[in-house]
Amino acid sequence: MRTAWFMLLALPQVASAQIRFRPDPAPPRTVDWSVAGGRMMPRGGGSGIRPGSISQPDSLGTTPLGRVGDSVTVYLFRDGEHLSGLVHSRITARRRFDPPAAWRAACDEVAHPGWLFELAPKPFASYAVALPGFLPLPTNAAAPPLARIGMRPYFMATADSAFQRYLEVARPGSPRAVEGQRQAFFSARGDAGFGKLTLLGVRGPGGYRYAVLSYWLHDDYRDRRPNTTGTWIINSWGYPVAKMDGNVDIYGTVDANHDGIDEVVTSSGLIRWDGTQWRFPKVYSEEPCLAHKIYDPPPGRGT
Repeated sequence: MRTAWFMLLALPQVASAQIRFRPDPAPPRTVDWSVAGGRMMPRGGGSGIRPGSISQPDSLGTTPLGRVGDSVTVYLFRDGEHLSGLVHSRITARRRFDPPAAWRAACDEVAHPGWLFELAPKPFASYAVALPGFLPLPTNAAAPPLARIGMRPYFMATADSAFQRYLEVARPGSPRAVEGQRQAFFSARGDAGFGKLTLLGVRGPGGYRYAVLSYWLHDDYRDRRPNTTGTWIINSWGYPVAKMDGNVDIYGTVDANHDGIDEVVTSSGLIRWDGTQWRFPKVYSEEPCLAHKIYDPPPGRGT
């Protein structure tokens, strides 16, 4: 359920001396703040975790989850796998930090500059996702009936293009090797995972119905480039109207503003309509650091 390249910073006290905290740059609030997201993932076993802290990668330091005093909604995964509740909290402290060099050297998945937030009340769970604003529990709606059929040619064109780039990198030495690469990429069904994609319905502007999906292809690059991933908003005929690079878990939709337009709750933040376009959260990846290993796509609605 959690994306493999963006785990939340749980702050071990033993490593705190290595973290360099910066003065808060106090960036001006922008529309991108409204789609930001943070996470909490306590690590047990006497690691000295400070429970309830929320971290958010933000390399540029321009789009924090919020300011001190802002409300956030923390979705709780008490067993680490299933969304089981929420907590509405306020930010009581915010710090900007650089990760220690040891995290980068070890290919740790939190090796990005970012923000550390303290909340009240504190959330307690095995895993949690924090999003800006006062939100309800997400709900799941069916996608428009023709959306899946209509988006197939666009998805397969993306997969075919990714596979050709993959062959250029892998350079298999024989036709048999090419066929092996093809089967590994497209799977026995030959659809690059299309049949397993989950589409969720989204109410869009003007009363139109859309769907959201997220995918992770099996490029398995070994040249320190990440696998091909994406998150799309498609219309009721399957045409992609908005795209983002990056795979996210999708937990459902909410109508935070009660305006009839849904916000999509994901593991990296919110996908929302800003009045003129769909806005996506930033997805951070450590896959180039981990490219020498092969990982199965993470479970959840994002795959």
